Amino acid sequence: RGINELSTRGLARNLLVGIGLGILLQSLTILVIYLKGGFTVSSVNNIVLILPSFVMAFTSAIFEEILFRGIVFRITEEKLGSYWALFISALIFGAMHLANPHSSVLASLGLAIQAGLLLAAAYIFARNLWFPIAIHFAWNFMQSGIFGVSTSGNAMGKSLLTTKIQGAEWFTGGLFGPEGSIQATVFCFIAAAILMLLSHRNKT
Repeated sequence: RGINELSTRGLARNLLVGIGLGILLQSLTILVIYLKGGFTVSSVNNIVLILPSFVMAFTSAIFEEILFRGIVFRITEEKLGSYWALFISALIFGAMHLANPHSSVLASLGLAIQAGLLLAAAYIFARNLWFPIAIHFAWNFMQSGIFGVSTSGNAMGKSLLTTKIQGAEWFTGGLFGPEGSIQATVFCFIAAAILMLLSHRNKT
C-alpha cells in the first residue's frame, strides 16, 4: 500500500488540534498539583532558554511516533487488528521507559496508558502521524520547556518557569515527573476513550 502516515493532507488541523490537546492535558495535570499546594513558581526566565527543550521535544516526538505508531502499531494492526495493536504497542511503549531514571513498574504502566493508548488512539482517529506527533510534542514541551519539571524521569533543563513540585508521589509523580501522577493517567485515558469513540462513530 501507499505510505500516507506523514501525508500533509489536513496537516494544519492535525498540528493545531494535537498541540492544543497536549497543552490541555499537561496543564490539567499540573493544575491538580497546584490546587493541592504542590506546585510553586519562583521566577519567569528568558524565553530563549526554552529553545533546547523545544528542539528535544519535537525531535523525540517525531522519532518515537514513527517507531511506535508508524511501525510497531501499524504492523501489529495489519496482523491482529486495531484493538490488539492498541494494547500491545502501549505495553511496549511503557516497557521501553522502564530503563528511564526514577522509573518503576507503576510509572511505566501509567505511561503505557497516557502515551501508549492516547497516541495510538490519536493515530487511529486521524490515520496520520502528525496528530499524535503534535500531542506528544506539546505534552513533553509543556513539561520540560514551560513548567520546568522532569519528563519521564529525565531531569529538567532550562525552562520558561523555575518551579518546585512537592507532595505525595501519587499526585506529583515524584522524581519521575508529573507523568507518574494518577491524574495524568486519568486525563489521558479519558482523552483516548473519546478519540476511540469518535473513530468508531466515523466508521459507522
